[in-house]
Amino acid sequence: MDDPIYLDTHTIARPSLQAIERMAPFFKDLWGAVEAPHRMGQELLPAVDAAASAIYEALGAAFDDPFYFMASGAEAIGHMSFSLYLDHIRDSGRNHLLTTAVEEAPVRLAMKRLEKVDCVSKFLPVDLAGRLRAEVLEEAIGPRVCMLSLSMASSLTGVIQPIADLARICKEKEILLHVDISNIFGKIFFSFQDFGIDILSFEGSLLHAPKGTGGLLIRKGLDLPSLAPGAEPFNVPLFVALAVAVDELQARIDYMCTEAARLRQLFEDGIKNGYPDAIVFFDDVERLPNISVIAFPGVTSEALLFRLNRQSVFASFGNKNSQYLPQILKTCGIDNGLALCALSFSLSHETTEQEIHRAISIIVETANELRAMTGTLL
Repeated sequence: MDDPIYLDTHTIARPSLQAIERMAPFFKDLWGAVEAPHRMGQELLPAVDAAASAIYEALGAAFDDPFYFMASGAEAIGHMSFSLYLDHIRDSGRNHLLTTAVEEAPVRLAMKRLEKVDCVSKFLPVDLAGRLRAEVLEEAIGPRVCMLSLSMASSLTGVIQPIADLARICKEKEILLHVDISNIFGKIFFSFQDFGIDILSFEGSLLHAPKGTGGLLIRKGLDLPSLAPGAEPFNVPLFVALAVAVDELQARIDYMCTEAARLRQLFEDGIKNGYPDAIVFFDDVERLPNISVIAFPGVTSEALLFRLNRQSVFASFGNKNSQYLPQILKTCGIDNGLALCALSFSLSHETTEQEIHRAISIIVETANELRAMTGTLL
């Protein structure tokens, strides 16, 4: 039986083998608490300092920008939101929070939770590619708006937000900008200091780090003292593993920008050749090099995904941590029938050309079989 073909790396990515191996000494020998005032703690400091340096360098951050290691990207967003409420919103009265109509679940859920303490969430409309336009943001910012919070790119469509333009508006209007970079980290070139972002978050399991990792970076001068009072002992092995993973990502970024994009084009061309009615969405806008959204008219995405799963080809139309793909597509003005025929495919550095050819063959054959069974065009 052929190996599985994993094309769902923006749900979770395979953990780096080197990252996993680097954790072992911290369970067997170096198991002390880094907070301890003795040798068992002090002997961990070189590894922690080296890991911190790698993470700061990968993020393009200054060493005086506070960084918090988190158990997940969702936890980072939750901590940030609650701390922002306690230390800024509650006293200032600026309790309006902005995001997009196609935002990922962690941001949406964190904002909805703050509504219980009288905050107001506003979900701004996007253009036909799912991008928030600068003029829409500018019009939405009133005197009570505190922050814009959004992902730099969609995990399902790969469409990249115009962060530079949005950051400029936020600075002019004196509101905070939080950006989650989980989906773009290691896929495109990025530097925290270049964009004027106030708060940055990411999910480690999307970066080939083990589950239970994430991060929150805060611009120097932005005080969020209530972020994590009385924190538990620092998780050294997972922190070191995260650093290994992000370091590997940075080393592969040229590969992702070129080879992953080439394989995606090969994939899209192959699908369209084998299933002529297939429609590739968002191929005319700036998107991540490894994500493709394709509709298969005449075949529902649920039926196609079910059949592909049985043949060990793994794709996605959304999950609890992201938007539902048909909902995103409909928000972008795509016909409901087509939206229900679409799947999202995301490649990684591990995806091979052989796997792409196999995936094309299996997907085309399966889609044509399903369409013949239905005998109708949706």
